[in-house]
Amino acid sequence: MSKGYVKNTILDGALGVSPASATGIFGAVGVCAAPTGGIITLTTAADAKEKLVDGPLCDVLVQALSMASTTVYAIGLEGTTEGAIGQVAHTGSGKATVVASGSPRNDYEVIITIEEGGLLNAAIAHITLDGVDQKHFTIPTGGSYEIPGTGITLTFTAAEESEFVAGDTYTFMTEAPKASNAEILAAVDTLLNSAYDYEWIAIAGVSDATLWAALDTKATEAMNNYRYIHFKAQARYLDDEETVDDWVTALTGSERGTTVGGRVQVCAGWVECSDPYGAIDVRGALGWSCGMSAQKDVMEPVDHVGSSALSGILRLMPDGLNDGHINALDNAGYLTLCQYIGLTGVYITHGRMFAEATSDFGLEERRRVMDLACKNVRIAQLSYINSTVTIGADGSAEGLDMFKAITEQVLDNMVAAGQISSYEVDIDEDQDLLSTETLRTTIRIVPLGKMSFIENTISYSNPNLSSGGNE
Repeated sequence: MSKGYVKNTILDGALGVSPASATGIFGAVGVCAAPTGGIITLTTAADAKEKLVDGPLCDVLVQALSMASTTVYAIGLEGTTEGAIGQVAHTGSGKATVVASGSPRNDYEVIITIEEGGLLNAAIAHITLDGVDQKHFTIPTGGSYEIPGTGITLTFTAAEESEFVAGDTYTFMTEAPKASNAEILAAVDTLLNSAYDYEWIAIAGVSDATLWAALDTKATEAMNNYRYIHFKAQARYLDDEETVDDWVTALTGSERGTTVGGRVQVCAGWVECSDPYGAIDVRGALGWSCGMSAQKDVMEPVDHVGSSALSGILRLMPDGLNDGHINALDNAGYLTLCQYIGLTGVYITHGRMFAEATSDFGLEERRRVMDLACKNVRIAQLSYINSTVTIGADGSAEGLDMFKAITEQVLDNMVAAGQISSYEVDIDEDQDLLSTETLRTTIRIVPLGKMSFIENTISYSNPNLSSGGNE
């Protein structure tokens, strides 16, 4: 007989320590001036500007990272559809011409002002790009001038009888390159198949119901592979031929699509804004949505008015947008922006998700809290996969106390963090583990309440009347 011994069996996980949190960390996909060729990590607005240079993805991430200190896993795409340049509009008396060509890297408003008149190699001009003054330059002899960093080349043409005239302006608009749905979804797959941990994926640039439905499918597939995420996208701006009523009717009607899975958020808000680099432009709300979400813990509503107004916004767009339009878009499930009488600034109306009217996940904070709970519970329970359980004489499972305690500890941590109000974990000990080898639990979570509306009853009070009058 061997000599006796004392043996210790050490159980891990008894403290219920939560796994590392990806709160506020997100992925992003979109067109930029410097395609990345894969996933890159960004942590500051300067980082995004340096590595992405320009384009819709750069715009969204510069805005988001100016608001929140977080990490973004980004994929910059080249885009299969080149940027477009609009017609050059000339104002003034001169007969000289300016033609714009090339492949613009972003949406720009370009204004060329003639400072000193004359022929080529004599006239002096300066360019304003989205409200930011560029350097003054003498129009070169060959007439060709490339606007640095934009992908746009200007061709100036003048002759003795058609000189440039001081004070004349030449104005045009451009459209950014666009990625196909196939490009975007391929990049989404790259993020989904990576080991990076994040809460959502933002799709920079305007998209439509076809892509939103595909993203909803991707989110469901990701959930089935134990990645609990959602998507953020941007709805289009109104066309030149549309009224605001036409635009809202289209977005809430034929262009809304049927996506209701509660894992896609679409921003319909647009603003005129000044970005951290001084450019003034009309942009969608996606960058602000990402920045506000990244600032907050999972249970904190992005529409909390007390969390301050959104930064860098000059005014809501389009002109003529009113509360009726905002309510219509909000009721259709879009994330919108609004203003409150008595307060300055612009706020997120509600953190809407595309979901059924009766869904528990019509608000972003409900989506984020549930996803975090699912992730943390799963990780805590993984160590019990393929473990054994004693079966009593009556066929019931025994010795599940530790398993239940580990599950409860994760949820206790969420209660302590103020992320949920309470919870209940129920395990039926009479389930047939011998034949099914499947343990089923029921977890019920009580979320935080929300004060979306406040109703007061206010009146004057006469102390004399209430006390029965003077004696």
